[in-house]
Amino acid sequence: MRSSSYGKLEQWLHWLALEPAVVRQLAFDLERSFVGTQPPSAADGSVYVCGLARSGTTMLLRILDQPGDFQSLAYRDMPFVLAPNLWRRITQYFPRSAAPAERAHGDGILVDFDSPEGFEEVFWRTFGGTAAPPYCVGCDDPSAETLAAFAEYRAMVTQRSAAANSPGQARPRYLSKNNNNLLRLHSLSMDPTATLLLVYRDPLSTARSSLRQHQRFCASQRLDPFSRRYMGWLSHHEFGLDHRPLCFAVSGMNPAYEPSSLDYWLDYWNAVYQHVLAQPGLRLHLLNHGALCADPARSVQALFELLGVRGDVDAAARLIVPPAAISPDLDGVNHDLLGRAQATHRALLASPKNLFRDSSAHE
Repeated sequence: MRSSSYGKLEQWLHWLALEPAVVRQLAFDLERSFVGTQPPSAADGSVYVCGLARSGTTMLLRILDQPGDFQSLAYRDMPFVLAPNLWRRITQYFPRSAAPAERAHGDGILVDFDSPEGFEEVFWRTFGGTAAPPYCVGCDDPSAETLAAFAEYRAMVTQRSAAANSPGQARPRYLSKNNNNLLRLHSLSMDPTATLLLVYRDPLSTARSSLRQHQRFCASQRLDPFSRRYMGWLSHHEFGLDHRPLCFAVSGMNPAYEPSSLDYWLDYWNAVYQHVLAQPGLRLHLLNHGALCADPARSVQALFELLGVRGDVDAAARLIVPPAAISPDLDGVNHDLLGRAQATHRALLASPKNLFRDSSAHE
């Protein structure tokens, strides 16, 4: 839902739930104390979707939400996302409904209160700890205690739909879309039952889309200060007046580039995926956005087979909407930088970690 559509009372409630760390911690403790959270499974089979913003992670989240095998956070869980069951018990007495509306990105994706979304970072912001400087987004390696609390949190999120299952039906698996999990690939891949899906899209398309979104969010946040605070509470610093790159990428970026330039976003794309390629031991699957769009049905079938779910492949494939073709005009683009990014893209395409390939892909 658009943060700009919230009234003053809703804005105050969001501040209360998301700004003070003590309230976030209290919400989590109240959920554990009063809802009777089921113990986390040692083999919960969680699925984590991540990648640089504008790579198609939201589209992939909606595809995986379709079969009914997974449970993720939704707009209805806002703003008390650390107490999802307790908050739903409270709000059942004044249920919220709204017609689907285009999200703030202006990219044609319609959302309502029950649409899945990436709010997981509120947990990590509360319990994960960070030693990051103010100009970038970073985090400490999660401690064993934090990872145990995160397992409890996954159980909280999946518990609410487990009660609706028929006897003998498997409990849903936790599904996360969180681009900031690029910071935690090693820790999350330590869970042998988890599946990490890292999405990538060609660098020029990603950079152009990112620049448009950055300009869009900067303009809207100047008019609506609450939307700026809202994005900060969720640790969504991908675009806008509070944009911050992921800390691990900064050392590989040219400090002369500004977020108002296309070269900045190309440079950022290259630094992020170079970092991924530099960790060959990570247990994850790469998903090529171009291949997904080129052959939706085959790609969705491969994805469902990997995750062991039975879903309507054709219905899920219809959720894949290829982006508009980009202009071939390269005026103003640093060609050396573009060449390096394209080389990184070719390395990603050649990786054996790709779940599916687009044999017609070219640059």
